[in-house]
Amino acid sequence: MKNTFRYIAAAALCLAAVACYKEDPITSELGKPEYTVTDGSDSMTHYIYETWQKTGVFILTDYTSKDYVWNVSALSKNVLSKVDASVLPDAVSAVKTALFDIYSDSFKKQYFPMKVFLAESLNTNYADNVPAGYGRSYLVAAGLSSETLPMSAEAALAYKGKINAMLWGYFIYMNRLIDIPEGFFSPCADVYEASYERDTNKDAAGYINSIGFWRYDETNIVYAHMAPSRAKDVADFVEMITTHTKAEMDALMDGFPILYMKYNILLEAVKTACGIDLQAIGDAK
Repeated sequence: MKNTFRYIAAAALCLAAVACYKEDPITSELGKPEYTVTDGSDSMTHYIYETWQKTGVFILTDYTSKDYVWNVSALSKNVLSKVDASVLPDAVSAVKTALFDIYSDSFKKQYFPMKVFLAESLNTNYADNVPAGYGRSYLVAAGLSSETLPMSAEAALAYKGKINAMLWGYFIYMNRLIDIPEGFFSPCADVYEASYERDTNKDAAGYINSIGFWRYDETNIVYAHMAPSRAKDVADFVEMITTHTKAEMDALMDGFPILYMKYNILLEAVKTACGIDLQAIGDAK
């Protein structure tokens, strides 16, 4: 009984740490601030400073592995490389457009992670050079290099989808910052993270959509035809919504009633919980 109580208390402490991390300054064990953000005359430095002042979010461009390896209750397997100084202004501008400019300061203060790392590359446990990643208390905006910056309109749109997918699926949803009704998940409850390798229809056009998913889980390193997790499902919907207009979404969902039902439930849940119209983000692409 005592052990059970300890496990419950430990879990509650972890959730509380994620939910309340912006209420107090981040300090090292010596009591000094771990991150120092100073204002500057150039627009990039001023923007990073102003964002921290208004929202408590650290946009981090200079860091070491200790800043992201600790992942609240476990060690992260992410490996980041920093953005080259020569393209740093373009990198900050790209992430500002893809993520920060979309939301109000009050929303960022309540729902954004404590840290957003800017990286030239991000290697994870499932793939190398992925465009975006996450930890329990941070997001990673990666793929920011002289080869990708400045981004074309097409690349910027795809980037917006990837990083917003990480925000909603892997930070907001996984940390339980909003409630998504079970009605979103229930049509696929029995097939989350199920393998379709032996299904003869697995590669048929529209087959995965008919089940209620946008795609197989490309992050799975064992099977190519694995249904996504709940978090990945949310992330995939957000990626699609924020990169397509309402008319485009209607066309893509035509003939797939489960997709359409989940789409409407997610839009309504997000709007009710925090006033964000995800489809408006896609319409403004």
